Amino acid sequence: MDFTELGLAALQILSPVLLAGLTWLATRLAALIRVRIENEYLRGVLLRLDDAILTAAKELEQTVVAEIKAAAADGKISAAERERIRRTAIANVKSYLGPRGIVAAGRVLGLPNGTLDCLIASKLEAAVHDLRHAGANGNGTNGGNGNGSPASVPPAS
Repeated sequence: MDFTELGLAALQILSPVLLAGLTWLATRLAALIRVRIENEYLRGVLLRLDDAILTAAKELEQTVVAEIKAAAADGKISAAERERIRRTAIANVKSYLGPRGIVAAGRVLGLPNGTLDCLIASKLEAAVHDLRHAGANGNGTNGGNGNGSPASVPPAS
C-alpha cells in the first residue's frame, strides 16, 4: 500500500465528516445572516418610527400648540385641546408611516392592532418632553449646543 492509496482511503473515510462539517457551517452562516437582516430591518423600522414621531411633535409644536397658547387668555392648553393635539399627532405619525409602515411596525415589534397607537402616544409624550427640556436648556429643538451647530457626540468605541 503506497502513499496514494492511503490518501484515497483517508479521503473516502473523512469526506462524509468534512461534508457534514461544511453543511453545518453553511447552516450556521445562513442563520447568522438571517438574524442580521432581521435586526437591520427592525432598526430601520424603529428609526423610521422615531423620525416620524419627532417630526410630528415638532410640526405640531410650531403650528397648533403655538396658536392655541396664543389664543388662550392664560397661555395654558385645556385637557380637551391637549387630547385633540394628541390625536392629531398620532394621525400625523400614521400618515408619515403609511399603511405598509404601520403594518410593518406592528409586525416587527410584535404588537397587536390597537397597541401601536399606545406606543406612538408614549413616544410622542417622550418627544414632547425632550423638546421642552431642550428648549428650556437653551439648546433649541435640534439637540444642538445652543449656537445652531449639532451637539458633539463622542465617537463610538
